[in-house]
Amino acid sequence: MKLLLSLTTTLLIFTLTLHSQPVGWVEQTSGVTTQLTSVSIVDDNHAWICGYAGRVLRTTNGGVNWVSVNAAPIPGTLDLHTIYAIDSVTAIVGGSGTSSFLFRTSNGGANWTQVFTETGGFINSVQMGNNFAGYMIGDPVGGRWSMWGTTTGGLTWDSATFYLPQAGTEAGWNNAFFFDVTAGLWFGTNNTRVYKTLTLTSWQTQATTGQVNSYAIWFNNALFGMTGGTAILLTTNGGTTWVSPPSALPGTANIAGITGFGLQWMVTRQAAEIYLTSNNGVSWSTSYTAPAGTYRYIAKNRANNLIYYAVRSNGGISKGVLLTGIEPVSNAIPARFELKQNYPNPFNPNTTFEFSIPKNGFVKLAVYDALGREVNSLLNSELKAGEYKINFSAADLSSGTYYYKLVSGDVVETKKMILVK
Repeated sequence: MKLLLSLTTTLLIFTLTLHSQPVGWVEQTSGVTTQLTSVSIVDDNHAWICGYAGRVLRTTNGGVNWVSVNAAPIPGTLDLHTIYAIDSVTAIVGGSGTSSFLFRTSNGGANWTQVFTETGGFINSVQMGNNFAGYMIGDPVGGRWSMWGTTTGGLTWDSATFYLPQAGTEAGWNNAFFFDVTAGLWFGTNNTRVYKTLTLTSWQTQATTGQVNSYAIWFNNALFGMTGGTAILLTTNGGTTWVSPPSALPGTANIAGITGFGLQWMVTRQAAEIYLTSNNGVSWSTSYTAPAGTYRYIAKNRANNLIYYAVRSNGGISKGVLLTGIEPVSNAIPARFELKQNYPNPFNPNTTFEFSIPKNGFVKLAVYDALGREVNSLLNSELKAGEYKINFSAADLSSGTYYYKLVSGDVVETKKMILVK
């Protein structure tokens, strides 16, 4: 017990010293105004989104363009609630009305095949553990939860070995589902509980005391997870106990989505804000505020922790990029825009830039040669007000005079630096 207490204390002290890795947000052009409900990100270039009125969108160039790929037999009247992209051309999408349906494509959405239906059911989420094996969860039908598995990449689905009885009139929530082949499977309910399984045959009931609904759930590893209803709950023991984090999540709207890695989490409410913590909820900050609409879901790139997409009620899509080379200097809001002289200067080959922006906005920081040609773009995204520093390596540049320019809104500042090798 003493060892456990010591480790817990050490972890808390460690998390308090961490800085958030900021995320730069950029609005995408979706081409639609219908509500978007779910997103699945394959890699830096490929992602899929679904939404109401049978809508499916796909990007193959990192969100530069989103193309509508909904086609027959997906009805235009069917609201789609969950999507999982197996790879760049293969995806599974689920929707529900009076019955539930699942459709699959293996050619980038040019053609779809209906691979599942359940009369009176409501599919909440589908996820794959690999290219072949996956799991689907839906609201109870006939007194038992709808649970289906596939070992054929979503072509066929079977529920023969899965059984979890419904408690009372409980039901689940869209995308309130987390599945990892080694950590386990969790899904949220409207019954002050989360269900977990490691074997898919034996289930644990995990109490979310004080929180009736679990609208979203995510685990950064097998022990650390978060679930949200009107507030956020945190677990550090795989869900055995769920408790409030040290600081409450800002806002009051229902939680819409959770994702993260390590000690860092991003949470959306059904509102315009995306919130960020880098220390398991010891402190929170607003990472981004959307121009319109309310968020419905957020997801991160499965290939790495660098790319995020969050979708909204008005067809809006926000893309986030983890700014790995930039570090907040202070949480204070600066009084004015400022670009400081780089240090050291002259330098070889590394130097540091520091700058301050007094309000949230789109920021670009780039390096130019003596002829005015851009040789490196260090930052080109939305950034919240604050003081920052960013490291720059000129290992691939030759000696000479260079300029670095900071642009934020209609304010521009340029300074000179000298590279000596």
